[in-house]
Amino acid sequence: MNEDGQLTMLKSTSAQDCLAVEGIRTPVLFGYNMISGCQLRITRDANCLLLAPALLNVLKGQNFPDCVASFGNSEPQNGLDWVQVVYNVSQPSSCEIPVWFEILVKWTKYGSLLNPQAKLTSLTVTVVTAPLPQVDSGTGKTIPILSAVTFLDVSAPAEPGYKSPPTVEAKLPFDFFFPFV
Repeated sequence: MNEDGQLTMLKSTSAQDCLAVEGIRTPVLFGYNMISGCQLRITRDANCLLLAPALLNVLKGQNFPDCVASFGNSEPQNGLDWVQVVYNVSQPSSCEIPVWFEILVKWTKYGSLLNPQAKLTSLTVTVVTAPLPQVDSGTGKTIPILSAVTFLDVSAPAEPGYKSPPTVEAKLPFDFFFPFV
C-alpha cells in the first residue's frame, strides 16, 4: 500500500533489476488487470535463504494489507465491510525463490440494477516458487520474476424481479354489480 492507502504492485523499470526496484510501485486501479516483472540476476554465491524473503518483500511491497475494504467507502470501524486477504502459498521442501506473485480480486455487482456498486468478495494472493538454479560459470543467470493483478467478476446474471400482482380479497355483497351486469 502507498501513503494514500491504495494497493500497489511492482512497477517495471528500464533497469529491470528486481533487487534495485524496491519501493518503485504503481497503484492498482479497480477493474484493470495488470502484469509487470523484473529480472533477477543471480551469481554463483547467491544465498537462497537470504534471497527468497528479500524477493518476496519486493513483490509484496511495504505495508501489504491483511484485509481490504469490500466497498470504496467502507469505514474502518465496520468490520463486516472488510475482506480478509487469503494467501495461497506452497510450502517448498527445499529453499525456493518466488517467481510469480498474483493478486486475484473477485468482485460482484451489488445493489440496484440501474446503478450497481462494485463489492469485493475475496482477495487471494498466490505465490509460485521455483528452486534457485545452480550457476556454474562466473557470468551468472537471469530469471524473470512476474507480478500480476487480476479482477474477476463473479456476479450472477441480473434479472429484474417484480413482485406478484396484488390479489383483492374484498367481500362484496352478491348484488353489488347488479345494474351493470
